[in-house]
Amino acid sequence: MAKHGSRAVFDGLLAKTHVQHALVQLDGQYNQLPSALATLFFLDGTPDQLQATYDSMKGDLAAWEPSPRGIADEEAKSRFLGDVRFQRAFMTYFSMENGRFAGNSKSLAICHVFTGDKPLIYGLFSGIGRPLSLLADGIELRTAILVMESLTLSAVDWMEPMRELLTHPQLAVPPGEYLSPEDIIGRVGYDGRFSGVMKAGPGFHGVSHVFSNPNARAAIVEYMRCLDTRDLTQVLQQVSVLSALLVSAAHKPNQPAFDLYLSRLPTCVNSVRVMLENWVEDEGHKLILVRGLWLLVILTYITQLRPVIDTKLLVSKELAEEHRGWEALFEQVLGQGASEGEHGDLNLLRALRSLRELSKAYDVVHGKLYFHAAWKLANKWRGWTGLGLDREVMLNIRL
Repeated sequence: MAKHGSRAVFDGLLAKTHVQHALVQLDGQYNQLPSALATLFFLDGTPDQLQATYDSMKGDLAAWEPSPRGIADEEAKSRFLGDVRFQRAFMTYFSMENGRFAGNSKSLAICHVFTGDKPLIYGLFSGIGRPLSLLADGIELRTAILVMESLTLSAVDWMEPMRELLTHPQLAVPPGEYLSPEDIIGRVGYDGRFSGVMKAGPGFHGVSHVFSNPNARAAIVEYMRCLDTRDLTQVLQQVSVLSALLVSAAHKPNQPAFDLYLSRLPTCVNSVRVMLENWVEDEGHKLILVRGLWLLVILTYITQLRPVIDTKLLVSKELAEEHRGWEALFEQVLGQGASEGEHGDLNLLRALRSLRELSKAYDVVHGKLYFHAAWKLANKWRGWTGLGLDREVMLNIRL
């Protein structure tokens, strides 16, 4: 963890952007400064690096705008879920709630994430888990601001179809067979019910096409039921491996390409791991978290056009000759762009940091898989694909 000087700068800059800048911007994009600062702090960023990152990102951020009305109770909270116009009201509400819990962020989060008519646990997975990762950052850094921002994003990014799928009655019916995450993804890859659903090309921003397709929704429920959740620790490890392979081993041979949305999955896995290990004790809540993560993996895989996973793509002569470790890898990545006051692409840094944390947790089981994935990402990355842009490099998708 970074030294005390960095902590003071981190806290100050986080508080500054929290007060000044809206979480969801006017164009629907996110204020990524909180995540950027947390990521750099996790990577032992210096005070100067933190300040430079803040200065380089703050310029285009819009301020908070007043909401149409305030939110003061559970009924109003439920009524305005998914309405971005109320982000200021939600933030104010959760700030007051934080005071009600005397600054106990754990109690604040558990109350709103797991209780109520529409618990915010179903909103954690919106935006490919951005509220989830903010909450995990808040847990690790013991920072109430990040917890409140997570709850706010969970509320305004609320996707009702996610809640409907995660509470589907069929999930209570035992499956005909239990399958591993890798086996399920293999079946999803060849399931004709998903063919042609993403007519406009890849991109999680088009997930509404999946939600609105009855055949696709029915198939997703089947694949959620098949997941063997009898041992949540083991299944989380299995999803962890899958997330690393999806980000690093789903391109065409000899054409390295990395999908922005798939790169979010290791962070989502690590965030669920942090929650299970630190805050969540109830087995029912643990099951919903793991199922929510699994639903997110399936949806992301479908929206990114179900690329073929080839583990052989992690094997290379260059990697075989690599004898340095994680520290050297991050020194290399953080040094890129430093002369311009930048310290690497935020999404790249976040994915690499998450792979490192999963490596710490699961190397005994999975060996150097996470380092190999991270090394490849760090050395072969030239930009992101999977956004549905014209002439972008495609993964090894099934057409």
